[in-house]
Amino acid sequence: MSMHPLRDAVAAIATPLADALGIALWGIEILVGGRMVVRVYVDAKPGAPLAGAERSDDEGVTTEGVTPEGATPEGVTIDQCARLSRQLGLALEVEDVIRDAYVLEVSSPGLERPFFEAAQMAPYAGRTIELTLALPHPEWPGRRKFRGDIVRVEGDTLTFLPDAAPSPDAAPAPLSVAWEDVKKAHLVHIFPDTTRPQPGGKTGPRKKAQPKKPARGGAPHDDTTD
Repeated sequence: MSMHPLRDAVAAIATPLADALGIALWGIEILVGGRMVVRVYVDAKPGAPLAGAERSDDEGVTTEGVTPEGATPEGVTIDQCARLSRQLGLALEVEDVIRDAYVLEVSSPGLERPFFEAAQMAPYAGRTIELTLALPHPEWPGRRKFRGDIVRVEGDTLTFLPDAAPSPDAAPAPLSVAWEDVKKAHLVHIFPDTTRPQPGGKTGPRKKAQPKKPARGGAPHDDTTD
């Protein structure tokens, strides 16, 4: 069984199980090399409120246990991922979908979520992505990997603004690609620069308190123990 039919088979089983838990299937990755890894991503349904404090992180939840701590803004809880992992693992075994040894992972897409269809990218217009094409783009000879900002998504066509130009004397211009030509793509999370001074505060390491000189005939006094 090729990877595409296998993904479809896993998705057909995982979709109703996720729906019953109040979450939605975001996508499935099949990783081969040694033991197969079946990675299932689930997300909150559109319009669903954020869940409580315990949520899944982007490290994944496996059939052997749940990744401790961690939280994502999507609102998928650790319990939901763990329950789906158990139910899906049992269903795959009963249906005998995967005959080779494999590891099942269930998690939220995380901050740098992978995309599995063009429509998933539309709400992230203006955000930065990284994508790899199956073949070099004709306007960029030999280039398959790009980083840039999403401009728009129309049907199965993605338009983004690369962070560079095909030649040194040219300016970056929007580039359109068909989704069928995209091998993989994911969101790039830009962490805030915490090294810059914030209003009303200072940055940099705090100076460690130094012990005071001992008084005559006494022991040193250390402010850090007060």
